[in-house]
Amino acid sequence: MNFKARDILPKLGLSLFPVFLILLVEVTLRMASVGSNSREVFVEIEGKPNYLAFNPVFSARYFNGFVPSVAFNPFLKVKNSSVLRIVTLGGSSTAGFPYQFYYGFPEALSRQLSNLLPERKIEVINLGMTAVNSYTLWDLRHEISEINPDIVLIYAGHNEFYGSFGAGSTLYSLGNSITLKRMVLRLKRTAIFTGIEKLLSPSTSKRGRPNQNSEGSDRTLMAQVVRDASIDLGGETYTDGLEQFSKNMNDVVATFRKHQIPVIIGSLVSNLSGQPPLGDNPEALSAFTAATDSSCSSLDCRTSAFKNARDLDNIRFRAPSVFNDTWKEIAQKHEAQFVDLDAVFSKNSQSGIPGSDLFIDHLHPTQSGYELMGAEFANVILKGISGTVEGQPQDITTRLDPLEASHSSLLIERLLADYPFHKDRSSIQMSKISDDLVARYRYSGSFMDSLASIMVSSPLTVSGGLVKAIHHLKNSPPSHELLSLYQALFYWQPFNAPLMQEAVALGINFEALDLNTITLAKFGADHTDGIYFWNALGALYLRAGRIVEADLSLTKAESLDSRSITMLFNRARFYLAKGDTASSQAYFIRYQTAQAESQN
Repeated sequence: MNFKARDILPKLGLSLFPVFLILLVEVTLRMASVGSNSREVFVEIEGKPNYLAFNPVFSARYFNGFVPSVAFNPFLKVKNSSVLRIVTLGGSSTAGFPYQFYYGFPEALSRQLSNLLPERKIEVINLGMTAVNSYTLWDLRHEISEINPDIVLIYAGHNEFYGSFGAGSTLYSLGNSITLKRMVLRLKRTAIFTGIEKLLSPSTSKRGRPNQNSEGSDRTLMAQVVRDASIDLGGETYTDGLEQFSKNMNDVVATFRKHQIPVIIGSLVSNLSGQPPLGDNPEALSAFTAATDSSCSSLDCRTSAFKNARDLDNIRFRAPSVFNDTWKEIAQKHEAQFVDLDAVFSKNSQSGIPGSDLFIDHLHPTQSGYELMGAEFANVILKGISGTVEGQPQDITTRLDPLEASHSSLLIERLLADYPFHKDRSSIQMSKISDDLVARYRYSGSFMDSLASIMVSSPLTVSGGLVKAIHHLKNSPPSHELLSLYQALFYWQPFNAPLMQEAVALGINFEALDLNTITLAKFGADHTDGIYFWNALGALYLRAGRIVEADLSLTKAESLDSRSITMLFNRARFYLAKGDTASSQAYFIRYQTAQAESQN
């Protein structure tokens, strides 16, 4: 036995030596912090150690030379009992394209819940990214579980063919092996792999939104990601895309349910009546024609024909019907909640069939479409919390600020001028079209149009553009437009209390702006917990006759400073509104005393 051991051990040592060497290199690289900034999913916010946010460079792992913008949604490192934390997952529609993230459905959901649950701190963490699919969700599932969300909301599926790691994509296609693609994602967690990739890959310093790309050209990302331009229904690539979607999303939902995290899944919606097939499949074109001519007289017939045209469309930027069928099966298997957004969009479409009134292109909703999604998800969540539909989402629809209206309009025009809407245009042609478009906005005579053109053709950031837009309107009387610009800037500077107080102070004296001002004050209260914002909310809710909300706000203000002059005055008003004159008088006396002391 001893002889055999002496004979085997050297051989075993030799065979394990490469493993030990790899581990040594890995440990050494990690100690040297090689790639550490790109491996952490959530990182501390500088100057705010109690808060975490999604690491802005982490998403580079899914692309070559391109870093998609991700919403800046800070959340508490240690969640307390007052927090309702929701994580939203998906592609560009979840990110809010073509608008800034705060005009997408996750923020619409956040505003609805914040309005109807004033006693809760609402944290909606939007992890939507352009051109990602089920592999990204699969890759992130464990880190998301670790931040202890109360709900995970998923709207995903349109990018299974052309998104990163997609079945017909130029981005990490890897022969459509699910095992190989997952292995690559695991390797990207190592210092060795990230170090090698950094040496071999192009710079990933450029960030953008879905209409932009890493090379700085004028081609849209959609024009670059397509490897298989024609994916026929039932073909090999089609089957690969459906299989990866089913396997990955089953794993994702199962992981969340294992951690007892409720999951809400939204059905995929797309432009049916306003978007002819993008490909050249004759059956798809025939089905679309049948839906629009006299051969289809009923709504059901037209709807069926439009869906058939979409499902047969061999340029697959829109998910076919089978993806929603798969979602239903996953939801049933793992006891997740399936939300029928198809029905919501059909009900709110002018013709009864989702079309260009609710979509800016083939699948991205208009801003009002995103508001519909947010309201529907809020309704589902509120029902789950209270067990009733009482207190349904109210009409607090947020409209685009004037700068974003111009900016998104420019982006949409540029998007629709390129592939796949115009398949024969070259890079040179698109460069000229883009230059002409930017020039038209620059010299349109509109300040906001001109500013938007500068934002897409120079290093001027969105937040920098908003500061300029606010300065432009600041000398005019307060307006919905001005407050909407402030609100947009809040999302880029969510801890800037003086900025928030400045905006609330502008709006609080104008009753017609109360809805805007309440939203601004609630944002300030949630992100700074400053007494100014709780007092402002108390006054605004009293003026709006929302007594319960006023009580909650003033109670919070009193807990922060029981001698606050503003709080004492509004408390007196609150009890007077309730008909409790004795309590009103007691608070008014305390108010007079505190005011007199402050003047001495």
